[in-house]
Order: sequence, then structure tokens, then C-alpha cells
Amino acid sequence: MGFKPSARRKIEEEEVNLLLNPMMDMFAVLIPGLLMLSAVVEVAVINVAAPSIGEGGSSAPPPEHPPLNLTVTITDKGYIVAGSGGVLGGTQAAPGEKQGPTIPLVQKTVVCSRFRGTWPPPRSVNKASPVCPKDRPMDQMSFQMYDTAALTRKIVEVKDSFPDERRIIIAAEPDIEYEAIIDVMDATRDVKEKGDEIRPLFDEVVLSPGVF
Repeated sequence: MGFKPSARRKIEEEEVNLLLNPMMDMFAVLIPGLLMLSAVVEVAVINVAAPSIGEGGSSAPPPEHPPLNLTVTITDKGYIVAGSGGVLGGTQAAPGEKQGPTIPLVQKTVVCSRFRGTWPPPRSVNKASPVCPKDRPMDQMSFQMYDTAALTRKIVEVKDSFPDERRIIIAAEPDIEYEAIIDVMDATRDVKEKGDEIRPLFDEVVLSPGVF
């Protein structure tokens, strides 16, 4: 006995209507926001030269005046500013001890908004103090900090003596924080003089191999 064949099922195709309104609303809010941010946010670029290794011999005649080789070394005790003639200034050391930094650390009161949940550099020196609170960024606390203002004044003195020099070498001890290196770059690049005039100082930065 034969069986009646099953009827074919008719599959009706239904059109799917995509709701694009939420996506259009999102772009309507996102695009003006991006345009506003592009006008507010400034991107700063610091030109930094890596140290050259293994340069070949040059047949060029030696310069009439030797280069200054201005070097700022960042330590956990302060800044050591040196040139071709040796360390510039600095505290006198006792016999048998190393010479102190040119610009030692100073006790300074800062607003905690920049250092929430941590200490200002050098952190190895400030670890014995309480950290800046995370939930109170406007609190003011006192720490041992680098004297960037004194560094700028010292660099201005060097620039007055060597107006044609632009290169500065920045070195740091292995445990020095990244923020401290950037602060030195900012303090030695230029200075605002009377009348809001910006005077260039040493804007050609060379990082010592130990910084990398």
C-alpha cells in the first residue's frame, strides 16, 4: 500500500527591519564629543635622541671650542649637573665620601591630585610617609621632592655662559621614576621670562643608555 507523500512546507520569507535609530543617536552624540576633545586636548612631542653607539671615525677637523656635554644626572638625593669641566656646584663632601648633588632634594608641600595612591618621586625616599589619598585629590602633603625650579635657574646660568649650546644629556639611576625624567626635560627645555616671553634653553635631549 502506498503512502501519501508529505506536503511541502512553504517557508515564508519575512523582512527584518533593523532599528538604526539607537546607532544614529550614538553617532550624533559621539561625533560632536570627539570634535570638542580634539580642540581641548593638546599632544606634546618631545624630541629625544638615543645615544649613538659605535660611530665610525670622522675626517672632520676638531671644533675650535670643545662641546659643553651638559649632563643632568637624577639620583635619589637630587640632581647632579656636570659639564666638560666637571660637576657644577654641589655640596662639599667630607674626605673619603662622594660629592653631594648640585641641587639636593627639598621638603615641599604638594597637592595630591597628581600622586593619588602613591608618593611623589623619589618614591624610595618618601616610602616612610603616608601615601596621597585616592579619594581626596585636593589634599596637601609634604614630601622630599626634586627642586625643579632650582634646576631651571642653574640651567639658565649655564645657558648665559654657553649661549650657542643646545644639547643636554639626561642620565638617571636605575630606580628613578619616569615622572622625574620628564620633569627634568620640562625644566631644562625653556623658561618663561619677563613679559611671558619663552626663552629656549637646551631643547636637544640625549638620553643616557642607562635610562632605557
